[in-house]
Amino acid sequence: MSMGVNSATLKRRLGIVDAVRRAGFIRTEALASQFDVSMVTIRSDLAYLQSQNLVIRTNGGAQPAHDYAVDAPLDEGPTLYEARALARAVAFRLKPGQCVFLDNTQAASFVPVYATAENLRFVVNSFETYHMASRTSDAAVSLLGGEYDRLGYPLISPAADHALSFYDLDLAVISAAQISKRGFTCLDQTGSCLESAIIRARQVFLLTDRLDRADEDGHVLAWRKTMSVLHGGTPPDGAVLCEDWSVFADDTAPSG
Repeated sequence: MSMGVNSATLKRRLGIVDAVRRAGFIRTEALASQFDVSMVTIRSDLAYLQSQNLVIRTNGGAQPAHDYAVDAPLDEGPTLYEARALARAVAFRLKPGQCVFLDNTQAASFVPVYATAENLRFVVNSFETYHMASRTSDAAVSLLGGEYDRLGYPLISPAADHALSFYDLDLAVISAAQISKRGFTCLDQTGSCLESAIIRARQVFLLTDRLDRADEDGHVLAWRKTMSVLHGGTPPDGAVLCEDWSVFADDTAPSG
């Protein structure tokens, strides 16, 4: 989304993408009512979002270009409010000149919108996150590559893992669907480079809106001492850094 687009238009278009994803299909009239704008404005927004491969216009409405819920290990990710709060919390902690890996979730994709540090580089592995980052930030944006489906959705490919070896990652931003004493499960189940990014990065922020820590079956990534948890729930500022959760790396559950 172009830097020339005003903040109200950008905010509305991001909201439209979120509304379409959550509904699966939503009519143009409903979007016009929800965002209190004319049908002409909504049609213009949808035409732009379709050109960016973010939604598909069909049957008097719109549907998602990608379905993030298909492979999600739990029901859904953070709400739009929580995703933005988490993104702001990450962006606030970025330092000038850092190289930051973003996963393909909504919360991570919003980080460039709020980033103000200079000379940043974002490393991503989906066309959608690339479009978001390159159109909302002055930072450099690198697309890892590898294999993609016809909609630009990343597939499992060793090429993306290999491409990561060319970047000196300061930070990896990963959304966690489940956090437990055993480890954590990624909300983003696309591509195959998440674990490589977690291993290579000097620091990892796990983003979550879940406070439960129950063990779950399935593929769980191991804790590392470089990890911190950002929780986006109901605090006044919308997101807090849970420093004590890092003791999971020492195989000791935090109190409280």
